Amino acid sequence: MSAKAISEQTGKEFLYKHICTTAAVQNRFRYANVTAETDWERLVQDHPWLLTERLVIKPDQLIKRRGKLGLVGVNLDLKGVKEWLKARLMKETVVGKAKGILKNFLIEPFVAHKQEEEFYVCIYATREGDYVLFHHEGGVDVGDVDSKALKLLVGVDEKISADIVKSRLLTHAPADKKE
Repeated sequence: MSAKAISEQTGKEFLYKHICTTAAVQNRFRYANVTAETDWERLVQDHPWLLTERLVIKPDQLIKRRGKLGLVGVNLDLKGVKEWLKARLMKETVVGKAKGILKNFLIEPFVAHKQEEEFYVCIYATREGDYVLFHHEGGVDVGDVDSKALKLLVGVDEKISADIVKSRLLTHAPADKKE
């Protein structure tokens, strides 16, 4: 079986495109990409919210447990984002036994929330269909979530329904978050 990891940006674009429009989602996936070539004046023109909102910045390079590794800047203004980036953009970073250069970052609006409002979701494809993993505890301290997440296989020719998601994946989620 082959698999291809996708960036957080691509994954979120997919989710937000298909997410229920009645969901109370504060962040309709506004984001800005930053690389070494970024023209900051143009970026602010294209994304004026960068000047007025608190922000989150993180590398978007398929790194797990970024928060634990100190690779997430949280609740920063744009000046803070730029300072945070100076120490990381185009710098060699070691994650486990792997070494690499951090080249691609994602900036998003900071959404204040409680720990119990943080969830984990993962979707991956196999020959049998798509697996959806969900855990009611997400965030920096989630640990090895893949081993404890609830899994749902959506067969190649099957459709997923809200009732199936609620009964199979959201069993431990707070009642007010299941709708």
